Amino acid sequence: MRLLSAGTLRTVSFAAIPLVAVLSSACGDQPNATAPNGGRPAEVSAQPLSSISTDPIMDIVTAVTAAWAAKDAAAYAAPYAADVQMVSPRGDLVAGRDALRAQHLFLFGGPFAGSTQTITVRDIQFLTGTIAIVYQDVSLTGYAFLPPGLPSSGGVVQTRVTWVVEKRGGSWEIVFQQMTPRL
Repeated sequence: MRLLSAGTLRTVSFAAIPLVAVLSSACGDQPNATAPNGGRPAEVSAQPLSSISTDPIMDIVTAVTAAWAAKDAAAYAAPYAADVQMVSPRGDLVAGRDALRAQHLFLFGGPFAGSTQTITVRDIQFLTGTIAIVYQDVSLTGYAFLPPGLPSSGGVVQTRVTWVVEKRGGSWEIVFQQMTPRL
């Protein structure tokens, strides 16, 4: 199953966050002999946010969609950080990748065994070169039943999902997820 179909909205925006560096040596007229570079500020080079590729983030979306289709809880949880915090559509807090995997092991073996999840990425907003917010619309169909408190309309559960993703150790991971029901 392919994650994104033709016509899927994919907007990318970039937000600049000012970087403020406070160096104690900047307050004086004389270099500090004990500081690196004799107390002179180090040169800072920043990659423009608009040049950051969204491909690794879209690869995460593809991976979680494929894992959902395969009903593979371990693969579904893999892109999430070990210390992820997730707020479910019912307001429950799930803390950690292991808890997320266990939750989906139950869901894939029960109420969502025959379900299909469709993700539309509405926007990716880079806050820094290593942190981005991913805004999504998610639809869930074909479920056997819903856990209490999860609303649906016409057999479709629709949620607005927001991820905070962070590049850690060279790889992008989902560090936070908020799911809000839409009716």
